[in-house]
Amino acid sequence: MTTLRFGQGHISIFCLVLSFLYGTSVRGGQPDREVDRLAAAYRAARTELERRAVSLDAIDAGVVARDRSVAVVDAVFGTTYAAKRPPKGSELEWGVVPFHPPLESGSDKAASGYIGWYLAFQFDSAGKLQDYYLSNVHK
Repeated sequence: MTTLRFGQGHISIFCLVLSFLYGTSVRGGQPDREVDRLAAAYRAARTELERRAVSLDAIDAGVVARDRSVAVVDAVFGTTYAAKRPPKGSELEWGVVPFHPPLESGSDKAASGYIGWYLAFQFDSAGKLQDYYLSNVHK
């Protein structure tokens, strides 16, 4: 009968490999598989809070994250920001996904108002998200 002996170094290496594999599967593969599910959930959402919940889910799943493509935001939320990338070397471009439709003023002389939750983000000329946040504060 053979006795298996693992030194502390072997166990440490094994744990390191497992943590690397887990980290790459969570960060690398999962977000792309989630895009279709999140897009379907966003299209099915009927209320502002349901839409906000989908955006939180997208952030938690790593779909909306720093250095992810703005095209992913377009795929989930039905926007077209990937086509509006700023020129190389210029400042970041802003994008907003409102979860509540604007309040129509009913007049050509007054602007429409915005209320409710929204996802705001900035992306660079490479189309990569650099900053994002959820808010219900309108200025």
